[in-house]
Amino acid sequence: MKNSLLVIVLLYSLTSSAQVSITWNLAENQLKFPAYHLASFEIQNDSNQQLEPGWKLYFNTVFLSVHPQIQTEGFKIQHLAGDFFVLKSNEETLTILPGESLTLSYRAQDGFLKDSHAPEGLIFQKKAGDAFEVESYQSALLSSENLQEMAKGTNMPIPSPESIYLKNESISVLNSDQTPPFLPIPKRYSYGENELTFEKKINVQVDSEFIETGLFLKESLSKVFEGSIELDSENPQILIYKKVGISAEGYELEIDQSAIRIIASTPKGAFYGVQSLLALLVIQDRADKATVISFPQIKIEDAPTFGYRGFFLDVARNFLPKEQIFRVLDLMAMYKLNTFHFQMVNDEGWRIEIPGLSELTEYGAKRGFSEDEQSMQWPFYASGSESIPGSRGSGFYSKADFEEILGYASDRHIVVIPEFGMPAHSRAAIKAMEYRYHRLMQEGKEALAAQYRLTDPDDQSRYLSAQNFRDNTVCVCQESTYDFYRKVIQEIKAMYANAGATLQVWHTGGDEVPKGVWTASPICEEFLRTNPSISQEQLGDYLKVRLSELIESEGLKMAGWEEVGQSHIESNGKELVIPNVGFAAKGWNLYAWNAVVGWGGEDMAYRLANAGFPVVLSPSSNFYFDLAYNFDPEERGHTWSGVSDLYQSWKAVPGKLYLSHDQTMEGALWDWEQAKKRFTPLSKLGKQNVLGVQGQLWTETIRSGEMMEYYLFPKMLGYIERAWNGDPIWSQLEQETAMKTQRAMEWNIFSNVVSQRELSRLAVTRKGFNFRIPIPGIRSDNGLIYLNSELPGMEIRYSLDGSEPNLTSVIYKAPFPGQGTVKAAIFDASGRSGRVSTVDFTERISNDHE
Repeated sequence: MKNSLLVIVLLYSLTSSAQVSITWNLAENQLKFPAYHLASFEIQNDSNQQLEPGWKLYFNTVFLSVHPQIQTEGFKIQHLAGDFFVLKSNEETLTILPGESLTLSYRAQDGFLKDSHAPEGLIFQKKAGDAFEVESYQSALLSSENLQEMAKGTNMPIPSPESIYLKNESISVLNSDQTPPFLPIPKRYSYGENELTFEKKINVQVDSEFIETGLFLKESLSKVFEGSIELDSENPQILIYKKVGISAEGYELEIDQSAIRIIASTPKGAFYGVQSLLALLVIQDRADKATVISFPQIKIEDAPTFGYRGFFLDVARNFLPKEQIFRVLDLMAMYKLNTFHFQMVNDEGWRIEIPGLSELTEYGAKRGFSEDEQSMQWPFYASGSESIPGSRGSGFYSKADFEEILGYASDRHIVVIPEFGMPAHSRAAIKAMEYRYHRLMQEGKEALAAQYRLTDPDDQSRYLSAQNFRDNTVCVCQESTYDFYRKVIQEIKAMYANAGATLQVWHTGGDEVPKGVWTASPICEEFLRTNPSISQEQLGDYLKVRLSELIESEGLKMAGWEEVGQSHIESNGKELVIPNVGFAAKGWNLYAWNAVVGWGGEDMAYRLANAGFPVVLSPSSNFYFDLAYNFDPEERGHTWSGVSDLYQSWKAVPGKLYLSHDQTMEGALWDWEQAKKRFTPLSKLGKQNVLGVQGQLWTETIRSGEMMEYYLFPKMLGYIERAWNGDPIWSQLEQETAMKTQRAMEWNIFSNVVSQRELSRLAVTRKGFNFRIPIPGIRSDNGLIYLNSELPGMEIRYSLDGSEPNLTSVIYKAPFPGQGTVKAAIFDASGRSGRVSTVDFTERISNDHE
């Protein structure tokens, strides 16, 4: 391989008497079949003491196969759980003397795609047992050019400045009067001629039913307006009143030369009208409160297409504090999303206090390093060797915290659906209840110890979950499992009641149950002997029925991921996944997620809806925001379902999902006509069963609230448009050419709204909001350099002298002559820039001549 291959250097500080430097090198990287990569750890002893054989190196990587093949004799790499591995030396290996180094090589399945996929979170443990965490990390990164070379012979679309330019070529800047007023785009709107301006005082009149909405408007305007705002005053300039006949979430908004009128039939509709009004707010300088504010004259009639418009957030993998949840809820309200699907528990963490089960947070909410996990789980996702309360590895919401979150959501007309997964994705709960069991057994309280136990201690079943756990699935054959679940439901119900919030739907997870579970469990063997009508293969369905009965006895409706409504059958030697029609009548809400483009299950949501299940469309290839924006090696995120950017989320077609893609996840052409022939269309019943749509954010690769914002925006704005307005206009045309022509026109309008209105609004109203700023495209033609952006109207600045573009650099206005190194970056309204795009045209011309 070339010298420009990825090298990541990890400088490892132990103590003043023992220092180790560790270098991770990528030696080979094959992306085409059969994919693999070769890599090595170089361990250098920088101390004045020798490192005795028997040391261990622990590390995290969610992207390494669980059976890497060590190439150096006397060592082995062992997969422990999840993304946690250990590299071991045996007692016969050489001592590493002071100043000496040792290189250990391994081969792993799968190609290497991202800089962030390299091992991280290194913990070195000496033979004596002392362990030390990595304190500094330096890297020389894999470039797009490297990856493009490695990807030859595949369809993988590695972005380059030229390919980015080509992708953006149809985008142009529109005048503000040519673009819709905000997102999601109102169903009907018409602009007036002028603006309505306020100074010193605003009088607001609100129908009594909408008083909370009036107070919200007053609070929101008070943050930006220096004048007074009076409710229920004479001579109102803003009126919020009720009108029968408008849909429950619909509203009318009219701004003319004299007043603002918001009209709705429900408080929720009035609240959405207020959100639209705030989106129209014009302030020249937002550094301080303004003495004058304005609104454009406009008339709007609006209502959503889907009744369910959800956002899913996982805080189990990496924890986010309460304040970040408030920010999420504010953004949801701002964009008229009405359902917050909140996953607080998973294999890697339990994030909610449950009265009477303190072990769930004493143990299950903590991560850190120990060899045996006696007091906490391992530091999954490189969350650190120390358990620090409130950190991304170790944190939880108290009962009071959660009740505050519920109240905050209710005030913004957002329903919170909690997810507590069963039977898989339960490792944190299982380990916490084992921690409880052993503590109570030591106290001689045997019956109490067994009350909520979730595992069969003698179970020898062998399985590996999707996230590489071998012990993450509860025992479905013992009553203590159901007693535990009932206890959790009842305590969560009490929190909703205390918060004055509504709990109607309970999400059971139910996804990704590993093959092989319960096959060697003595408890299950005994259960099956005493229940001969149930087979081993039916234990999963037995659990679903038991959970539904339990949930319904608590007055709730059961929901789960799509697997809850599926069955597996054999056909012509192949295993097929089909809807379980026997469960359809039970009314369980299903979230259809597994729509990986090219895997064959892209229409599963429609098949489930046609079978009678209420379905929320949650397709991974369009609405999973933790997917990387593209295949640039510097872009963090997953690639298991392809990559997804603003365009990919925007061009989703909920009613015709086969139109949602142009490529498979591997980059091959996705043929609409052929896909349509394979697709099961929605029947009349199926259309009625589609509740709505949901976007998802899983946090395995997210390390902070700022990183969460980057993953979500602007990508999430495409989903927000689909959630409110459903299928785009272009998808209703008949001919593919006409559809793609119309799609390009609609995309240009949408991208202008995103850049000129929404991102500008976020930049100036939410100081420091870390939305992603795209990389500019660059190309050369006949000696002229051309630059462009997928977000028209944002400034592109460039340099020709090798310096990094900044706010003093030249603003791109038109093509310019140049042959040397061009550096360009895009800047938002606050002056923040995105990553720099660099092209050395002199080098390329030289290479072309060669």
